[in-house]
Amino acid sequence: TQLDQLTQRNAQMVERAVTQAEQLEQRAAHLSRAVSSFALQQGTAEEAMELVSRARAMRGQRARETFVRDITNPSNGFHDRDMYVFALDGAGVYRAFGGKPEKVGSRVQDIPGVDGQALLDAIVAQAELGDGWVEYDIANPVSGAIQAKMSYVVKVDDLYVGCGVYKTVAARQPA
Repeated sequence: TQLDQLTQRNAQMVERAVTQAEQLEQRAAHLSRAVSSFALQQGTAEEAMELVSRARAMRGQRARETFVRDITNPSNGFHDRDMYVFALDGAGVYRAFGGKPEKVGSRVQDIPGVDGQALLDAIVAQAELGDGWVEYDIANPVSGAIQAKMSYVVKVDDLYVGCGVYKTVAARQPA
């Protein structure tokens, strides 16, 4: 009799465990659907590198002037949320700026709240050594707050091509 009772209690515990497992599986599926529709408001380091890689690949298919024009053209997708592919010449003049034609011809030295010459020097030095990251502080154009930012930069012909992300998001990315 005791064995029978013990077997019945065990069967009931197994049934409860199965029910709880099924509920947990349903919650996990719901959470997975919710997270899949979530999009970051800011770009990530990997996304910035991908945009620069796309720009570099495009240069191999186009003449230099077409290349800078196509990066700037808003319909070509060289901007995403707070990320913009840029191309600077050695003097710090923007020759291309993803999605913002009005920035072409302006200088990195004239960005408010940034030591533009130091930023240009860092971009040039890094790109001349090889593809890599440059870090700097900049005023966020939306919030006005000074934020740490980093730009992935490469040299393409005589231009320094890059794309930046705010480090607060980049720091959360897996290593």
